[in-house]
Amino acid sequence: MQRNLSREAHLWYTITSLEYIDRAFYNLKEAFDVFMSCIERHPFIVDYAPVPRGGERMEHLLETYGNARALLVQGGYDAMLRWGGYLENTPRVFEEGNMSWMDGKAESFMRKLEKAYSICSEFGIAVTNSQMYTSDGYKTHTKDWRICVPEDMGIAGDRIARNHEKDIYLDIYPERPTEIPEYAVDKSISCKTGEIVPWTGVWVPATGMGTAALAFARQGIQIMQPAYEVTFEDPEDGSQAFELVETTWHPVRPTGHMVPLPPPEPDEGEDGDRDRLRCPAGQSCSQTGYWMTPAKEDSRRMFKQGDVMPDLDSNYGATIWQWDVAQE
Repeated sequence: MQRNLSREAHLWYTITSLEYIDRAFYNLKEAFDVFMSCIERHPFIVDYAPVPRGGERMEHLLETYGNARALLVQGGYDAMLRWGGYLENTPRVFEEGNMSWMDGKAESFMRKLEKAYSICSEFGIAVTNSQMYTSDGYKTHTKDWRICVPEDMGIAGDRIARNHEKDIYLDIYPERPTEIPEYAVDKSISCKTGEIVPWTGVWVPATGMGTAALAFARQGIQIMQPAYEVTFEDPEDGSQAFELVETTWHPVRPTGHMVPLPPPEPDEGEDGDRDRLRCPAGQSCSQTGYWMTPAKEDSRRMFKQGDVMPDLDSNYGATIWQWDVAQE
C-alpha cells in the first residue's frame, strides 16, 4: 500500500491518546453493569467461584483507573500498562466457567469485556518501543540498545494502516471516518537517535518514512530510537527482518486542516491481519520455536507448541510473547 503521513500519524496519535484508553474504561463499566444486573436476578450465583473472582477484578479495575489515568496525564505510563495487563487477563476468568446464569446476556457482556481488552492491547503495543527506550542504561551508554532491541517491538513499518486501522476506528467511532486531520513535518525540532527526546508525540525520520514505522516518543524519559527499516517480510507467517538506522527525527504535528481518509485496504483475512505471531501469557504456545517479550530484558526462550506461556509479572504490564524472527 502507498504510505500516507496523515493517515498513519492520525492512527498513532489516536491509539496513544487518553481518549482511546478511556474507551477501555467505558466498555469495562458497561460490562460490569450487565454483570451486576444479572447478579441481582440470581443472587445465589455469588457462591459460584468465577463470579466473585471476576467481579472483584472488575471492581478493582474500575476503582483504580482514575489513578492510572492521572499518572498517564503526567507522562507516567507504567500504572496504565499494569492496569491494562490486569484487565487483559480478566475475560479468561469468565471464559473458563459456565455463563448460562446470565440469561442470554453473556454474549453482550463478553463483547464489552473483550472490547476493553482489545483497546488495552492496542494501546500497549503502540507504546512498546517508547517503553523499551526508557532504560537508564541507554541514557548513560552502559547498555547497548542495538543488542537489546534488535527489532521493532511495537507496530512495525506500515502495519498500523494495513492491519490496525479498522479495529482502531471501530473502537471509538460508530463508523469509519471520511476525513482526518492533516499532519505535516515540523523541521524546527530535531532529535537524533540516542538523544533524550525533547517533545512527546509522533516523529518521522528526516529522510521520510521509507519502510520504517513512525515513532511515538516521550519527552525527557527516553532516548530516541533508530528507524527500524523493514528489509524483509515473510508472506506466510508475517515475520520481518530489520535494518537499524541511526537517524535524525522530526515531530509530526496537525496543520489545523482536514483531509480525506484514504479508502481501507482490501480485507486480507485473518492471516493477513496478524501483526506478527503473538501469544499472551496463560495461553498455549502456537508454534515451536524461540519467543521473546518486551516485558523483560533477555527474555528469549524456546517453547514447544502447546506449552503454556508464562506470566513474568513485571512492572512493564501484560506479558505478551512475540515470535523471534531470528530462529537460529
